[in-house]
Amino acid sequence: MLQITRVDIVDGQTLDIELNNGHLILFDTQRLPQADHTYDSLRDLEVLPRPNTDGQSIFWRDGLRISLEDILRWLSMQTGKE
Repeated sequence: MLQITRVDIVDGQTLDIELNNGHLILFDTQRLPQADHTYDSLRDLEVLPRPNTDGQSIFWRDGLRISLEDILRWLSMQTGKE
């Protein structure tokens, strides 16, 4: 099962996500779906606070959470593979 082993912030807005299969994902939070206002607070920050992970999602102390499943789905939509 694919899991997040580490997450950090690069350039203030990009999530640096390491997976247990050795792959890295750089995910720009400005690419979060605009129609979903859940993520407005992340988009409005110049520099994101350091996130945590439970292996299946990335989360912050304020309760905001992004699942690995969602990130992979959004990436596949952006590259036209879905």
